[in-house]
Amino acid sequence: MSQRFFRGDAATYEAIRADLNAAWGLPNDKGTLTCIAPAATAPTDSQGRVLLAVHDEFATWEPAATLLPQLLASGAVEEISEADYRAALPQVP
Repeated sequence: MSQRFFRGDAATYEAIRADLNAAWGLPNDKGTLTCIAPAATAPTDSQGRVLLAVHDEFATWEPAATLLPQLLASGAVEEISEADYRAALPQVP
């Protein structure tokens, strides 16, 4: 399964997470608490931007499918390559 990779500021990330959680009825009675990890526990790059890797299909589910093009066009979120994502992850000594 292919993945897509993104980065953006924590406030935007949290707003998107809240919107998707509400749209998808999370938390739910099946034990799913959130659609993506909270910004406080998500990986960040050296500039403090939150990094996100999702399966391709995640971006096709509404409202993500509608929100994502708008976020990318406005520059609020940036799509990056897998290599850029991996390079930005905190390095474990």
